Amino acid sequence: MSEIILKTTNLTMQFGGLKAVSQLDFELQKGSITALIGPNGAGKTTVFNMLTGVYQPTEGQVQFEGQNLNGLKPHEITKRGVARTFQNIRLFKELSVLDNVKVACGIHNKIGFVKSVLQVPAYIAFEEEVLKKSLDILKIFDLDSRKNDFARN
Repeated sequence: MSEIILKTTNLTMQFGGLKAVSQLDFELQKGSITALIGPNGAGKTTVFNMLTGVYQPTEGQVQFEGQNLNGLKPHEITKRGVARTFQNIRLFKELSVLDNVKVACGIHNKIGFVKSVLQVPAYIAFEEEVLKKSLDILKIFDLDSRKNDFARN
C-alpha cells in the first residue's frame, strides 16, 4: 500500500451564504498523478486555494506528510512542498522546454548565491538532481523528445 502524502478531512469553504466546497475528503498517494475535474463553478480552484493557504478553510483540515497545514501562510506551505500553478502560465519563451521545467524544479534551492556562482559540490549535486527530476517529468508527459525546443514553440 502506498504512503498517503496529502489528505483532506471535512474540508469546507463558505463565502457568506454560499458553500463553494462542502465536506471534501480525499487522500493522495505518494507518486500518484491525480486530476480534479468538474464543471465551471464546481469549486476546483477553491480546493487548490485551500490546499495552498490562499484561503483558510471554514471547516476541516489539510494534512501534508502528516503535518497540519491549516493556518500556515502560502509561502510556508510552499516551503513544505505544496505549490500550485495558475491557468495563466508564464513561460520563459526564449528558454528550452527543459530549462523551463528546471526553473520550476529548482524552487527549493537553498545553496545560496555565492555558492552557486562558485559552483561548490553541493550546488553541482543540486543541479544534477534538478536535471534528473526535470527529465523524469518531461518523460511522464511524453515531452522528453522536445526538451530542447524553445518554449515559445
